Amino acid sequence: MDSELAAILDGIPHQHCFPGPGQVGERLAAIADRHPGLACRQRVGTSRQGRPIELVTIGSGPCDVLVFAGPHPNEPAGFLTVPYLAELLCTDDALRERLGCTWHLIGCVDPDGARLNEDWYVGPLTRRHYARRHYRPPLREQVEWTFPLPGGSDAGLPETRALMHAIDTLRPELMCSLHNAEFGGVYYYIGEERPDIADALAGLSAWTGIPLHIGDAELPGTRRIRPGVFAVPSLRAAHHAMTGTGGPMGASSLHYAGRRGTFPLVIEVPLWASPQSAEETTCDQRRSGVLAGTADMLQAVSPDIGEAIDPVLEMMTTPGSPFARSLADVRRSASALAAVLREQARQAGDGLTTVAERFAARQTAHTLRLRACGTALRLLDEEAGRGNHTPAVQDARHALDDLFTDWVNDADADAPCTPVPLHRLLGAQLGAILTTAALLTEAHTAGTGR
Repeated sequence: MDSELAAILDGIPHQHCFPGPGQVGERLAAIADRHPGLACRQRVGTSRQGRPIELVTIGSGPCDVLVFAGPHPNEPAGFLTVPYLAELLCTDDALRERLGCTWHLIGCVDPDGARLNEDWYVGPLTRRHYARRHYRPPLREQVEWTFPLPGGSDAGLPETRALMHAIDTLRPELMCSLHNAEFGGVYYYIGEERPDIADALAGLSAWTGIPLHIGDAELPGTRRIRPGVFAVPSLRAAHHAMTGTGGPMGASSLHYAGRRGTFPLVIEVPLWASPQSAEETTCDQRRSGVLAGTADMLQAVSPDIGEAIDPVLEMMTTPGSPFARSLADVRRSASALAAVLREQARQAGDGLTTVAERFAARQTAHTLRLRACGTALRLLDEEAGRGNHTPAVQDARHALDDLFTDWVNDADADAPCTPVPLHRLLGAQLGAILTTAALLTEAHTAGTGR
């Protein structure tokens, strides 16, 4: 790793908790106000509930870079990274000049969804605390998956329209979408097969201490370029993998920006790490059996949740609850993914699986089980807050509490939680952004003869 980059990453101070979207906005505004000749901010959109979505621009180099955080509001690692990157670019003149970019930063593209996650941002960072208090929008309400399909021109969500406007206006050479996974190792999606970028990204793990995720990618069928580095799947392949989930209704930001000549980069860092995510040795289980077992776990999610909550859904007093929509979506997604994995199990043959592959499959099942159960409990919390304490609702809550505890214990027994220090998450995202920007601007400079 470049010595300058190593010094930058080693200088990141410890972070105590994730900031909420309001705090991110305040930090970015303060940075812009302190550097009026260098940084400026503009409002590029408004959320469904009326919250501002702002873009901060820093520098004036020939290559434009767009970085945004919070495309999934239960993934707040980028809320640490974007303000830190803004401060770094405003105070390190040599770095900014060497990179030769104009930087455009959005601190949070889904502030409404982030507000529903703030209870767990402050910690403790345990799987139980997170799963019990998180909120993840259904696919049809995710900024990341509601861009226009090829030939279309409209995006349904105002948050998506804000990001779409930024992409169309800036036509950036590089777009970085900041995500975090829940469990495992760090991994990336890149827009095209660039061995130099793939090698550099994979090499960052040696500094961060976060293992690479070398099992299967989140989307079935995604092609691996290097350990931990995957090619962005085609829109057709992505939609096929999500068949039966009730979405997505549109393209992702990556596909939309890619059609405009932008190099997209997705950075996924885990809240909890495990060395199993990078272990390529084979275990004593056949891949077909692991996939089938994971499918069984996922297939049971909806009926197990439904046994407790379906009898009381009609007596809910909360109209249009985001938790009700989220719960329906994750139940659908678990069943759809079970069908995909079952088909893969039939085609897998007799080969043994690796530790990393088994780990990735099992953690996918644990994640969706806990998302579903935690969301069902939040829906019932909402009901209790409205005064609905009927015996049927209380019985459902007790049953789901017991199921949630069983599923958390299963997940912890399968792979004990080791929280990644927050400054390491920040460093992993920052290192990937700066590394990729440097390599792309070098190529741009060589191509233009400057």
